Amino acid sequence: MAALSTAFGPFDGRIWLNCAHQGPLPRPAAEAAEQAIADKVAPARIADDAFRAVPEQLRARLARLVGGRPEEIVLGNATSYGLNLLAQGLRLSGGDEVLVVAGDFPATVIPWLQLADGGVQVRFVGDGTARVDAATVAAAITPRTRVLCASWVFSFFGHALDLTAIGRACHDRGVLFIVNGSQAIGARVIDVAQAPIDALCCCGFKWLCGPYGTGFAWIAQDLLAGLDYPQPYWLSMQSGSDLNSELDYTLAQDRSGAAHDVYGTANFLSFQPWIAALDHLASFGPDTVTAHDQALVGRFLDGLDDLPYRLVSPREGPYRSTLVVFSHRDPERNPAIHAALAAAGIDTALRSDKLRVSPHLYNGEADIDAALTVLSRAGR
Repeated sequence: MAALSTAFGPFDGRIWLNCAHQGPLPRPAAEAAEQAIADKVAPARIADDAFRAVPEQLRARLARLVGGRPEEIVLGNATSYGLNLLAQGLRLSGGDEVLVVAGDFPATVIPWLQLADGGVQVRFVGDGTARVDAATVAAAITPRTRVLCASWVFSFFGHALDLTAIGRACHDRGVLFIVNGSQAIGARVIDVAQAPIDALCCCGFKWLCGPYGTGFAWIAQDLLAGLDYPQPYWLSMQSGSDLNSELDYTLAQDRSGAAHDVYGTANFLSFQPWIAALDHLASFGPDTVTAHDQALVGRFLDGLDDLPYRLVSPREGPYRSTLVVFSHRDPERNPAIHAALAAAGIDTALRSDKLRVSPHLYNGEADIDAALTVLSRAGR
């Protein structure tokens, strides 16, 4: 099995199996970045309408990616932007409770911990390994619970949530379900119009292969309409679209996702290459990308069976993700094994003293086999 896309790299002779950390830019995105730089060097090339056109083009592509509507998309600069927007904008009060998952990534937890001064209680569910199911969530919900916030795929354990089952458990009890999709969107397919979730926050620089400092949130229309998070960015709030009318102080009545965008939403140097990266991924179709990535994961797991390693992430089923987390039977050897992989030109991750491999559409079976060869040699 060859790489699904050949529009990545060159990787300087190395093999990048660390998409869960950073997704590389495809060449069309790099070319778009070069064009954006050239336009900034000669600003006369930047038309006035580009300040609105670029954010709207990006918003439309992100909406199509997740199955939402453009007016439900908030443009940000990280996953944390959307999570903080929600944590602050929901205006939770003293006595309210937020559930988070023990073992989740800090970005999913910290925005809610900040609410403690206002009397909001944050309670952890699970045993610390991120293996949380609908029954665990249902048992944890109390009459005070207002929100469950959790990652779809957990960075340190590779475990994926059953969004449908957990979302139903939340909604049946009147609880909002907010999802961090950064380790899933781009490698897993979602339709937010059908999924029982209320908001989805994601970065653009992992599985979506965009520049660092990009992100977005999809927020359901009824939740979006009730957010109380005033941050009046003048360009988003003005009712007109003509930069020659900047002294018109009339506020737009549209309270769509754009009202909560990060400042400087044109952001040509980041958003134009991200648009190109999204278009490149979309050219294969999300189902094709998911199938390719899962085939690589399956090949790696099959090869790992014969080696002296213990699998941490799920082997199969809906809980399996594109992150393979594992450990040598002697965990103290993991740092040396990670170093041996790097010395052989294979880039993986060492997280919480465990090894992690995360292939994407630019990888093929030869990359997987090369990693397994080093793991066999280093693990003896």
